[in-house]
Amino acid sequence: MKPKSEYRILVVLDLTLQSGREHLDGFYRHSDCKGNWEVRLVPSVEESSGIMVKSIIERGIDGAIVKSDCSPSIADAIFSTSMPVVAIDRPNRTASQHADAYVLNDNRAFGREAARYFDSLGRFAAYGFVPDHDGREWSKARGKAFMTAIAQRHRDAIVSEQQGPLSEWIASLPKPLAVFAAFDRCAASVFDACRELRLTIPKSVAVLGVDDDTLICEHTRPKLSSIRPNTVMQGFQAAKELDRILSGRGTKGKTIVCTHLGISERDSTAPIPPGARIVREVNSYLEKHALEPIRVTDVVTHAGVSARLANLRYSEATGHSIQEELVSRRLAEVKRLLSKTSWSMTRIATRCGFKSPTILAHLFTSHLGMSMSTWRHRAT
Repeated sequence: MKPKSEYRILVVLDLTLQSGREHLDGFYRHSDCKGNWEVRLVPSVEESSGIMVKSIIERGIDGAIVKSDCSPSIADAIFSTSMPVVAIDRPNRTASQHADAYVLNDNRAFGREAARYFDSLGRFAAYGFVPDHDGREWSKARGKAFMTAIAQRHRDAIVSEQQGPLSEWIASLPKPLAVFAAFDRCAASVFDACRELRLTIPKSVAVLGVDDDTLICEHTRPKLSSIRPNTVMQGFQAAKELDRILSGRGTKGKTIVCTHLGISERDSTAPIPPGARIVREVNSYLEKHALEPIRVTDVVTHAGVSARLANLRYSEATGHSIQEELVSRRLAEVKRLLSKTSWSMTRIATRCGFKSPTILAHLFTSHLGMSMSTWRHRAT
Protein backbone atom coordinates (compact mmCIF):
# COMPACT_ATOMS: atom_id res chain seq x y z
CA MET A 1 0.00 0.00 0.00
CA LYS A 2 1.45 3.35 -1.07
CA PRO A 3 1.99 5.74 1.87
CA LYS A 4 -0.27 8.82 2.04
CA SER A 5 0.24 12.21 3.61
CA GLU A 6 -2.90 11.80 5.71
CA TYR A 7 -5.01 8.85 6.81
CA ARG A 8 -8.62 8.80 7.91
CA ILE A 9 -9.02 6.20 10.64
CA LEU A 10 -12.31 4.84 11.94
CA VAL A 11 -12.26 3.71 15.59
CA VAL A 12 -15.26 1.77 16.94
CA LEU A 13 -15.04 0.94 20.68
CA ASP A 14 -17.40 0.42 23.59
CA LEU A 15 -16.80 3.60 25.53
CA THR A 16 -19.43 2.75 28.15
CA LEU A 17 -16.88 0.35 29.68
CA GLN A 18 -13.59 1.20 31.36
CA SER A 19 -11.89 -1.35 29.08
CA GLY A 20 -13.14 0.51 25.99
CA ARG A 21 -11.85 3.83 27.28
CA GLU A 22 -8.48 2.23 28.04
CA HIS A 23 -8.40 0.75 24.53
CA LEU A 24 -8.90 4.30 23.24
CA ASP A 25 -6.16 5.60 25.53
CA GLY A 26 -3.73 3.06 24.09
CA PHE A 27 -4.80 3.89 20.55
CA TYR A 28 -4.15 7.60 21.07
CA ARG A 29 -0.72 6.90 22.57
CA HIS A 30 0.29 5.68 19.14
CA SER A 31 -1.88 7.81 16.85
CA ASP A 32 -0.91 11.10 18.54
CA CYS A 33 2.68 10.39 17.59
CA LYS A 34 1.78 9.98 13.92
CA GLY A 35 0.50 13.50 13.29
CA ASN A 36 -1.23 12.48 10.06
CA TRP A 37 -4.14 10.42 11.34
CA GLU A 38 -7.60 11.97 11.25
CA VAL A 39 -9.64 9.92 13.71
CA ARG A 40 -13.38 9.26 13.42
CA LEU A 41 -14.61 7.81 16.74
CA VAL A 42 -17.90 5.90 17.01
CA PRO A 43 -19.34 4.06 20.06
CA SER A 44 -19.84 0.38 19.26
CA VAL A 45 -22.86 -0.46 21.40
CA GLU A 46 -25.54 1.73 19.82
CA GLU A 47 -27.44 -0.04 17.05
CA SER A 48 -28.10 3.32 15.37
CA SER A 49 -24.34 3.80 15.05
CA GLY A 50 -24.39 1.43 12.09
CA ILE A 51 -25.92 4.14 9.91
CA MET A 52 -23.29 6.60 11.13
CA VAL A 53 -20.46 4.16 10.41
CA LYS A 54 -21.76 3.46 6.92
CA SER A 55 -21.99 7.18 6.21
CA ILE A 56 -18.41 7.77 7.45
CA ILE A 57 -17.08 4.91 5.32
CA GLU A 58 -18.87 6.24 2.23
CA ARG A 59 -17.06 9.57 2.68
CA GLY A 60 -13.75 7.77 2.66
CA ILE A 61 -11.85 5.79 5.33
CA ASP A 62 -8.37 4.34 5.01
CA GLY A 63 -8.47 1.86 7.87
CA ALA A 64 -10.38 0.86 10.97
CA ILE A 65 -10.00 -0.49 14.49
CA VAL A 66 -13.05 -2.23 15.87
CA LYS A 67 -14.02 -4.14 19.02
CA SER A 68 -15.36 -7.50 17.93
CA ASP A 69 -18.58 -7.36 19.95
CA CYS A 70 -19.86 -4.27 18.16
CA SER A 71 -23.46 -4.16 16.95
CA PRO A 72 -24.33 -6.31 13.89
CA SER A 73 -25.07 -3.24 11.75
CA ILE A 74 -21.62 -1.80 12.49
CA ALA A 75 -19.94 -5.14 11.77
CA ASP A 76 -21.77 -5.45 8.45
CA ALA A 77 -20.77 -1.92 7.42
CA ILE A 78 -17.10 -2.42 8.25
CA PHE A 79 -16.48 -5.98 7.13
CA SER A 80 -18.24 -5.53 3.79
CA THR A 81 -15.45 -3.15 2.69
CA SER A 82 -11.94 -3.88 1.45
CA MET A 83 -10.24 -1.43 3.82
CA PRO A 84 -7.71 -2.84 6.33
CA VAL A 85 -9.26 -3.61 9.71
CA VAL A 86 -7.61 -4.50 13.02
CA ALA A 87 -9.99 -6.17 15.46
CA ILE A 88 -9.64 -6.19 19.22
CA ASP A 89 -10.71 -9.81 19.85
CA ARG A 90 -11.86 -12.03 17.01
CA PRO A 91 -15.20 -11.21 15.37
CA ASN A 92 -17.41 -14.27 15.72
CA ARG A 93 -20.74 -13.50 14.09
CA THR A 94 -20.18 -14.73 10.54
CA ALA A 95 -17.36 -16.45 8.69
CA SER A 96 -17.04 -13.45 6.36
CA GLN A 97 -15.93 -11.14 9.17
CA HIS A 98 -12.18 -11.59 8.88
CA ALA A 99 -9.97 -8.72 9.97
CA ASP A 100 -6.46 -8.12 8.69
CA ALA A 101 -5.05 -8.48 12.22
CA TYR A 102 -6.29 -9.34 15.69
CA VAL A 103 -5.25 -8.08 19.11
CA LEU A 104 -6.39 -10.55 21.76
CA ASN A 105 -6.34 -11.02 25.50
CA ASP A 106 -4.48 -14.14 26.62
CA ASN A 107 -7.71 -15.59 27.95
CA ARG A 108 -6.18 -18.92 28.91
CA ALA A 109 -3.63 -17.04 31.03
CA PHE A 110 -6.53 -15.29 32.79
CA GLY A 111 -8.03 -18.65 33.72
CA ARG A 112 -4.71 -20.01 34.96
CA GLU A 113 -4.11 -16.86 37.00
CA ALA A 114 -7.53 -17.20 38.65
CA ALA A 115 -6.70 -20.79 39.64
CA ARG A 116 -3.29 -19.77 40.97
CA TYR A 117 -4.79 -16.93 42.97
CA PHE A 118 -7.52 -19.02 44.59
CA ASP A 119 -4.89 -21.63 45.40
CA SER A 120 -2.90 -18.96 47.26
CA LEU A 121 -5.92 -18.23 49.47
CA GLY A 122 -6.31 -21.76 50.80
CA ARG A 123 -8.36 -24.84 50.02
CA PHE A 124 -12.00 -24.43 49.00
CA ALA A 125 -14.69 -27.10 49.09
CA ALA A 126 -15.60 -26.35 45.46
CA TYR A 127 -14.58 -24.15 42.53
CA GLY A 128 -16.98 -22.68 39.99
CA PHE A 129 -16.88 -20.70 36.74
CA VAL A 130 -19.62 -18.31 35.61
CA PRO A 131 -19.41 -17.87 31.82
CA ASP A 132 -20.50 -15.08 29.53
CA HIS A 133 -24.10 -15.96 28.70
CA ASP A 134 -23.62 -15.38 24.96
CA GLY A 135 -21.13 -18.24 24.83
CA ARG A 136 -18.32 -16.17 23.31
CA GLU A 137 -14.98 -17.80 22.64
CA TRP A 138 -12.95 -15.66 25.04
CA SER A 139 -15.25 -16.72 27.87
CA LYS A 140 -14.95 -20.39 26.94
CA ALA A 141 -11.15 -20.10 26.90
CA ARG A 142 -11.08 -18.50 30.37
CA GLY A 143 -13.38 -21.13 31.84
CA LYS A 144 -11.62 -24.12 30.32
CA ALA A 145 -8.18 -22.93 31.46
CA PHE A 146 -9.47 -22.20 34.97
CA MET A 147 -11.17 -25.55 35.46
CA THR A 148 -8.25 -27.47 33.95
CA ALA A 149 -5.75 -25.71 36.23
CA ILE A 150 -7.88 -26.34 39.34
CA ALA A 151 -8.30 -30.01 38.43
CA GLN A 152 -4.53 -30.35 38.03
CA ARG A 153 -3.82 -28.66 41.37
CA HIS A 154 -6.55 -30.46 43.33
CA ARG A 155 -7.41 -33.77 41.72
CA ASP A 156 -10.22 -34.47 44.18
CA ALA A 157 -11.75 -30.99 43.95
CA ILE A 158 -15.33 -30.28 42.86
CA VAL A 159 -15.03 -28.08 39.75
CA SER A 160 -18.19 -26.86 38.04
CA GLU A 161 -19.28 -24.48 35.29
CA GLN A 162 -22.59 -22.72 35.82
CA GLN A 163 -25.53 -24.73 34.57
CA GLY A 164 -29.07 -23.41 34.83
CA PRO A 165 -30.18 -20.52 37.08
CA LEU A 166 -27.25 -18.90 38.88
CA SER A 167 -28.79 -19.04 42.36
CA GLU A 168 -29.66 -22.73 42.07
CA TRP A 169 -26.17 -23.57 40.81
CA ILE A 170 -24.45 -21.70 43.65
CA ALA A 171 -26.76 -23.28 46.22
CA SER A 172 -25.94 -26.77 44.89
CA LEU A 173 -22.19 -26.48 45.49
CA PRO A 174 -20.46 -27.08 48.86
CA LYS A 175 -19.02 -24.13 50.75
CA PRO A 176 -16.65 -22.40 51.00
CA LEU A 177 -16.93 -21.88 47.25
CA ALA A 178 -14.49 -20.04 44.97
CA VAL A 179 -16.20 -18.47 41.94
CA PHE A 180 -14.32 -17.13 38.91
CA ALA A 181 -16.57 -15.00 36.70
CA ALA A 182 -15.84 -14.42 33.00
CA PHE A 183 -15.92 -10.65 33.55
CA ASP A 184 -16.91 -8.13 36.20
CA ARG A 185 -20.56 -7.79 35.20
CA CYS A 186 -20.94 -11.58 35.54
CA ALA A 187 -19.31 -11.32 38.96
CA ALA A 188 -21.87 -8.67 39.98
CA SER A 189 -24.60 -11.21 39.17
CA VAL A 190 -22.92 -13.63 41.57
CA PHE A 191 -23.23 -10.99 44.31
CA ASP A 192 -26.98 -10.71 43.58
CA ALA A 193 -27.40 -14.48 43.80
CA CYS A 194 -25.48 -14.67 47.08
CA ARG A 195 -27.69 -11.98 48.60
CA GLU A 196 -30.74 -13.94 47.52
CA LEU A 197 -29.31 -17.08 49.14
CA ARG A 198 -28.12 -15.21 52.26
CA LEU A 199 -24.54 -16.35 51.61
CA THR A 200 -21.73 -14.15 52.89
CA ILE A 201 -18.95 -12.97 50.55
CA PRO A 202 -16.11 -13.95 50.94
CA LYS A 203 -16.73 -16.23 53.95
CA SER A 204 -19.04 -18.63 52.09
CA VAL A 205 -18.33 -17.58 48.49
CA ALA A 206 -15.13 -15.91 47.26
CA VAL A 207 -15.63 -14.05 43.96
CA LEU A 208 -13.08 -12.98 41.33
CA GLY A 209 -13.88 -11.11 38.11
CA VAL A 210 -12.00 -9.86 35.06
CA ASP A 211 -11.58 -6.29 33.70
CA ASP A 212 -10.94 -4.42 36.96
CA ASP A 213 -13.73 -2.01 36.01
CA THR A 214 -13.58 0.35 38.99
CA LEU A 215 -17.17 1.56 38.52
CA ILE A 216 -18.24 -2.01 39.23
CA CYS A 217 -15.47 -3.29 41.50
CA GLU A 218 -15.42 -0.33 43.89
CA HIS A 219 -19.20 -0.21 44.33
CA THR A 220 -20.15 -3.82 44.97
CA ARG A 221 -20.59 -4.84 48.61
CA PRO A 222 -18.03 -6.08 49.42
CA LYS A 223 -15.69 -4.65 46.80
CA LEU A 224 -14.85 -7.00 43.95
CA SER A 225 -11.41 -8.48 43.31
CA SER A 226 -10.59 -8.59 39.60
CA ILE A 227 -7.91 -9.56 37.09
CA ARG A 228 -6.48 -6.52 35.27
CA PRO A 229 -6.22 -6.98 31.47
CA ASN A 230 -3.63 -4.83 29.72
CA THR A 231 -6.29 -2.97 27.76
CA VAL A 232 -4.16 0.11 27.18
CA MET A 233 -1.56 -2.10 25.51
CA GLN A 234 -4.29 -3.72 23.40
CA GLY A 235 -5.32 -0.34 22.03
CA PHE A 236 -1.71 0.65 21.44
CA GLN A 237 -0.89 -2.60 19.62
CA ALA A 238 -4.03 -2.29 17.48
CA ALA A 239 -2.99 1.20 16.35
CA LYS A 240 0.60 0.10 15.80
CA GLU A 241 -0.42 -2.87 13.65
CA LEU A 242 -2.85 -0.78 11.59
CA ASP A 243 0.02 1.66 11.01
CA ARG A 244 2.16 -1.23 9.74
CA ILE A 245 -0.58 -2.39 7.38
CA LEU A 246 -1.16 1.11 5.99
CA SER A 247 2.57 1.49 5.32
CA GLY A 248 2.75 -1.89 3.58
CA ARG A 249 4.66 -3.67 6.36
CA GLY A 250 1.81 -5.56 7.98
CA THR A 251 1.14 -9.30 7.80
CA LYS A 252 -2.34 -10.48 6.83
CA GLY A 253 -4.02 -12.45 9.61
CA LYS A 254 -1.47 -11.54 12.29
CA THR A 255 -2.49 -12.19 15.90
CA ILE A 256 -1.07 -10.19 18.81
CA VAL A 257 -1.70 -11.53 22.31
CA CYS A 258 -1.64 -9.31 25.41
CA THR A 259 -1.49 -10.85 28.86
CA HIS A 260 -2.83 -9.53 32.15
CA LEU A 261 -1.29 -7.11 34.66
CA GLY A 262 -2.10 -9.13 37.78
CA ILE A 263 -4.99 -8.96 40.24
CA SER A 264 -6.55 -6.01 42.03
CA GLU A 265 -7.29 -7.65 45.37
CA ARG A 266 -10.35 -6.33 47.18
CA ASP A 267 -12.76 -7.60 49.81
CA SER A 268 -14.59 -10.25 47.74
CA THR A 269 -11.64 -12.59 48.22
CA ALA A 270 -9.76 -13.23 51.44
CA PRO A 271 -7.34 -15.90 52.60
CA ILE A 272 -8.89 -18.84 54.43
CA PRO A 273 -7.71 -18.64 58.07
CA PRO A 274 -5.18 -21.34 59.05
CA GLY A 275 -7.68 -22.98 61.41
CA ALA A 276 -10.29 -23.20 58.67
CA ARG A 277 -7.71 -24.65 56.30
CA ILE A 278 -6.97 -27.46 58.78
CA VAL A 279 -10.68 -28.27 59.03
CA ARG A 280 -10.97 -28.32 55.22
CA GLU A 281 -8.00 -30.66 54.92
CA VAL A 282 -9.33 -33.01 57.60
CA ASN A 283 -12.79 -33.18 56.05
CA SER A 284 -11.36 -33.60 52.57
CA TYR A 285 -9.32 -36.60 53.70
CA LEU A 286 -12.20 -38.15 55.62
CA GLU A 287 -14.57 -37.80 52.67
CA LYS A 288 -12.24 -40.02 50.64
CA HIS A 289 -10.83 -42.42 53.25
CA ALA A 290 -13.16 -42.62 56.27
CA LEU A 291 -14.32 -46.13 55.32
CA GLU A 292 -10.76 -47.39 55.00
CA PRO A 293 -8.83 -48.81 58.00
CA ILE A 294 -7.21 -45.45 58.78
CA ARG A 295 -6.31 -43.87 62.10
CA VAL A 296 -6.45 -40.29 63.28
CA THR A 297 -2.68 -40.08 62.81
CA ASP A 298 -3.21 -40.65 59.07
CA VAL A 299 -5.68 -37.76 58.96
CA VAL A 300 -3.33 -35.46 60.87
CA THR A 301 -0.43 -36.31 58.60
CA HIS A 302 -2.54 -35.26 55.61
CA ALA A 303 -3.38 -31.94 57.30
CA GLY A 304 0.34 -31.24 57.70
CA VAL A 305 0.23 -30.05 61.32
CA SER A 306 0.73 -31.57 64.77
CA ALA A 307 -1.95 -33.85 66.21
CA ARG A 308 -2.52 -31.42 69.08
CA LEU A 309 -3.07 -28.44 66.78
CA ALA A 310 -5.25 -30.42 64.36
CA ASN A 311 -7.53 -31.67 67.13
CA LEU A 312 -7.67 -28.25 68.80
CA ARG A 313 -8.67 -26.40 65.62
CA TYR A 314 -11.09 -29.12 64.56
CA SER A 315 -12.81 -29.17 67.95
CA GLU A 316 -13.05 -25.35 67.97
CA ALA A 317 -14.76 -25.40 64.58
CA THR A 318 -17.04 -28.43 64.95
CA GLY A 319 -17.48 -29.05 68.67
CA HIS A 320 -16.10 -32.59 68.48
CA SER A 321 -12.79 -34.37 67.85
CA ILE A 322 -11.40 -35.84 64.65
CA GLN A 323 -11.83 -39.32 66.13
CA GLU A 324 -15.51 -38.62 66.82
CA GLU A 325 -15.97 -37.37 63.25
CA LEU A 326 -14.32 -40.50 61.87
CA VAL A 327 -16.57 -42.78 63.94
CA SER A 328 -19.65 -40.75 63.02
CA ARG A 329 -18.98 -41.08 59.30
CA ARG A 330 -18.37 -44.82 59.62
CA LEU A 331 -21.52 -45.40 61.67
CA ALA A 332 -23.58 -43.46 59.11
CA GLU A 333 -22.45 -45.95 56.47
CA VAL A 334 -23.09 -48.86 58.83
CA LYS A 335 -26.70 -47.72 59.26
CA ARG A 336 -27.12 -47.37 55.51
CA LEU A 337 -25.83 -50.90 54.90
CA LEU A 338 -27.97 -52.35 57.68
CA SER A 339 -31.11 -50.87 56.15
CA LYS A 340 -30.30 -51.42 52.46
CA THR A 341 -28.49 -54.78 52.43
CA SER A 342 -28.57 -58.18 54.07
CA TRP A 343 -24.82 -58.16 54.64
CA SER A 344 -23.42 -59.88 57.71
CA MET A 345 -22.05 -57.85 60.65
CA THR A 346 -18.53 -59.03 59.78
CA ARG A 347 -18.82 -57.85 56.17
CA ILE A 348 -20.24 -54.50 57.23
CA ALA A 349 -17.45 -54.01 59.80
CA THR A 350 -14.80 -54.70 57.16
CA ARG A 351 -16.52 -52.44 54.59
CA CYS A 352 -16.66 -49.54 57.07
CA GLY A 353 -13.05 -49.63 58.27
CA PHE A 354 -13.47 -51.38 61.64
CA LYS A 355 -10.84 -53.92 62.75
CA SER A 356 -13.45 -56.38 63.97
CA PRO A 357 -17.23 -56.79 64.25
CA THR A 358 -16.82 -56.82 68.05
CA ILE A 359 -15.40 -53.28 68.05
CA LEU A 360 -18.18 -52.14 65.71
CA ALA A 361 -20.86 -53.76 67.85
CA HIS A 362 -19.59 -52.01 70.99
CA LEU A 363 -19.41 -48.58 69.28
CA PHE A 364 -22.79 -48.97 67.65
CA THR A 365 -24.52 -49.85 70.93
CA SER A 366 -22.79 -47.05 72.87
CA HIS A 367 -23.70 -44.44 70.25
CA LEU A 368 -27.23 -45.53 69.36
CA GLY A 369 -28.38 -47.32 72.49
CA MET A 370 -29.31 -50.54 70.72
CA SER A 371 -27.66 -53.43 68.94
CA MET A 372 -27.16 -53.53 65.19
CA SER A 373 -29.64 -56.36 64.78
CA THR A 374 -32.30 -54.40 66.65
CA TRP A 375 -31.61 -51.28 64.58
CA ARG A 376 -31.80 -53.30 61.35
CA HIS A 377 -35.10 -54.84 62.40
CA ARG A 378 -36.62 -51.41 63.12
CA ALA A 379 -35.21 -49.85 59.93
CA THR A 380 -36.47 -52.52 57.57
